[in-house]
Amino acid sequence: MTRSTTLGAGAIAIAMAATLPSPAKEPPKYTRNVAIVLYDGVEILDFAGPLEVFGAAARFGSARQQPAFNTYTVAVTKDVLKSYRVQIVPEFSIDDAPVPDVIVIPGGNTDKLLESAKFMTWLKAAQPKAEITLTVCTGAFTVAKLGLLDGKQVTTFYGAIEGLRREAPKAMVIDGRRFVDNGTIITTAGVSAGIDGALHTVARLLGRSVADQTARYMEYHWTPEPYLAKDYVYLNPSLDAEGRRMQQGQLFEDEKSFAEAAGIYRAMTERDPKDGFAWYRLGRSLQAAGQLEASLPASTRAAEFADVRSDALYNIACVYALQGKTNDAIGQIEKAVAAGFNAKWLLKGDPDLASIRADARFQKIMAAM
Repeated sequence: MTRSTTLGAGAIAIAMAATLPSPAKEPPKYTRNVAIVLYDGVEILDFAGPLEVFGAAARFGSARQQPAFNTYTVAVTKDVLKSYRVQIVPEFSIDDAPVPDVIVIPGGNTDKLLESAKFMTWLKAAQPKAEITLTVCTGAFTVAKLGLLDGKQVTTFYGAIEGLRREAPKAMVIDGRRFVDNGTIITTAGVSAGIDGALHTVARLLGRSVADQTARYMEYHWTPEPYLAKDYVYLNPSLDAEGRRMQQGQLFEDEKSFAEAAGIYRAMTERDPKDGFAWYRLGRSLQAAGQLEASLPASTRAAEFADVRSDALYNIACVYALQGKTNDAIGQIEKAVAAGFNAKWLLKGDPDLASIRADARFQKIMAAM
């Protein structure tokens, strides 16, 4: 279900604007580590589906240029693994992997994991410290071996239901469910069901809006169960009040309500004149609303902050290009590139730069990137 079938961003933002508390500091750690476990014989979509979900949600759920997730692959060793005819090189071994906040254990030839004392020792130590452990298909057998499914409702691949019932006699193993959430442990059915479980995890951690954006980007028909969907908050619960205000502004931008977005960002800059990211978004939304002259002071102010300087300079270049000020536009592009702007694809295709794209100086910048 896409955002178009839920409440509009505008209605939600207006309703919440009056109730949100005063600004608070961002949590010291926003980005969660997501460890995708690999092994010889792992099912490709079991791990690739959740990998795609968390990778996309890292962008859609980002806060002030901090990604929502740091997703990486981990195996017992860094030796090359094989899934069908695909060779995979894990990024980390269990000896040097970052401490995971989310663990994803895909199915396949899970005997490789169950028979590895080193892996099971790592999992036993890592799982209690993780916020969520997500198993896909027969990945559930690993947590079952540790007794972590006892007393819980769980599921797995339909062809492994009876086997899991034997291995986890104290669990209630049910079939006909895409996934079952037990709080710290989420088990899913086979193969593509891992995508549903991962999207559910995103909705829990980052809110329904980010999960919808992720599913839409993946062109995946996500239809969460009503009894679960009623508990999803829309805005990102991992953000503080000011972070949710920023998300409201971005949702307004998504639906092209640029004046409303600008109103939110302007209020944020008034509360905190040192909020460079709010200045940057204010400049962007004013530019998109066609208020070119008004956008320049906001983008110029944003360019004073190192974390958004290159993007703010790029926005200024776009305004000058739209105004037909070729020399000024190219000068700002040069400054943006010098400050670290490297989105060559955007320079190549942004319609705002159409008036300067044939200029030899612009082509020289492109050639040098």
